Amino acid sequence: MISERIPIYAVITPSHRVLYEEFFLPSLNQDHFELHALDLEQEGKGEFLADDFKQCILFKVEQIIASIKKHQQKIIVWSDVDIQFFGLTATKLLAPFKNVKLLFAVQRLARGRNDVCGGFYALRCNEQTLRFFENVLDATIHETNGNEQDALNLLLQKDSAPEWEFLGPEFYARTHGVWIPRNSVIHHATCILPGDAVRQKVNLLQGLNQFHQWSNTRRLIFRLSSLAKALLRKIGLRSL
Repeated sequence: MISERIPIYAVITPSHRVLYEEFFLPSLNQDHFELHALDLEQEGKGEFLADDFKQCILFKVEQIIASIKKHQQKIIVWSDVDIQFFGLTATKLLAPFKNVKLLFAVQRLARGRNDVCGGFYALRCNEQTLRFFENVLDATIHETNGNEQDALNLLLQKDSAPEWEFLGPEFYARTHGVWIPRNSVIHHATCILPGDAVRQKVNLLQGLNQFHQWSNTRRLIFRLSSLAKALLRKIGLRSL
């Protein structure tokens, strides 16, 4: 076990508990990360921008603010639970923060775009990041219709934003495209269709379970299969 584990926070709702229990928790290396699992009891299926989704987002941002106050001068991680880890270590996560001015490192939403993803990021806790996330909370409530990710993208464009950068492509989300990098350290099950979101995410996560331990042959077969499925989706013969 490393001398000091990195705090990692996640909010767990009843609708998404299966993702936490089957993928997130078993794949997290708790020798490197100190888990803070925050239960939020609420009804609903967690569909994007439904009322329960928005309630969860507000709870999450409020807890981010509390966590920054708790861990002053430390680096912490906030993660959604529709994520599985592929051997992510503290050393890998901390690498960008060798730049002592860096305050925020965040997953990219999609290749070729400069939008951030609200589902996985690391931050250095200090007064500037505290003020930033207080502003994120305000913007989420008053400007972005309950969407924290939109608030992040809005505020990171301002001159007052903390110094930030994207995490590398190895911090993979399905919105990056179907060609997953062989050195991926996480898989975020984004890019789903409206309706029955959790079932779709389970299928995506199952399809890449333990990816970092796959043989080269298995990875090649998966990539070719993914490209074939993408082609079928493009011509309307497949939905996911």
